[in-house]
Amino acid sequence: MVEETYTQRGRLQLQVSLSNDEKTSFICAALIRKAFTPFTKCQVLLVEIEDVPVRAGLPNLLIAKIYDPRFNYERAMPLPRQYPIPWSAANEKAAADRRTLAPGDDNSRVPQWEREFLDGSLWEETYYREYEDSFAREVEAYRRLGHLQGSAIPRLYGSGRVVSGHGEGRAISPRVLFMEYIPGENLATTQDPRLVPSSAYQELVKAVNTLASFGVIHTDMRPDNIVVSNNHPRRAVLIDFGLCVFRSDEPDDKWKEAVVCEGDERQLKRYMETLGIWHQEWDA
Repeated sequence: MVEETYTQRGRLQLQVSLSNDEKTSFICAALIRKAFTPFTKCQVLLVEIEDVPVRAGLPNLLIAKIYDPRFNYERAMPLPRQYPIPWSAANEKAAADRRTLAPGDDNSRVPQWEREFLDGSLWEETYYREYEDSFAREVEAYRRLGHLQGSAIPRLYGSGRVVSGHGEGRAISPRVLFMEYIPGENLATTQDPRLVPSSAYQELVKAVNTLASFGVIHTDMRPDNIVVSNNHPRRAVLIDFGLCVFRSDEPDDKWKEAVVCEGDERQLKRYMETLGIWHQEWDA
């Protein structure tokens, strides 16, 4: 395993493309103010932009969500395999070279039950594709739910790549999403969620009830993915759309079946009831 991760006081050089101007990109330096650990699949950092041009319109403090497969927690015990899958520059390069020689080749999408037999470069390819898919899903979710940005979901400022600070000298440049920083805690760690005004939760419930109408199912509705802000007005904000499902050309009945099966609304209600913050009038 790679021991050095994205750590507090570390510095990054980032390539940024803003959501409202995707044709223009720029390079900026960022200082890591906090790393939200433990890392799972993505590295979530609070960063301070140090030299971004004034015209860029980015706040000084924001969240950088980095899609770097080098630090995927599954490497420690990637089921069904029973020993670690260490990252190596050579395997990452071999996977990248294969993609260059056969762009669009989908043969390396290996089912979970067959992964035990992968060699190092195919593991890198598998992780790479998973991260690319997750990044693309988040971008599309924020696009479809643009009307909820800044209220029930964070604002998405833009996207880009890590240039240096774990991006240099590698065969890939990890992707990054730049999002609104919401000071607060998630519902899994907050000491007493009942102290939060019910209006904050009610707005979240209303928003979750509309996701499917915009062709989005979150699929990972749990307290860890709901952040309650400390600032005023208080907000309950849904995060992490990396596993979401989208409607394409399904007929209405098939989409409704998928919505019921995944159960975003049902799961949210169950967790809120467990925490004692569900109000009966919301059932109407």
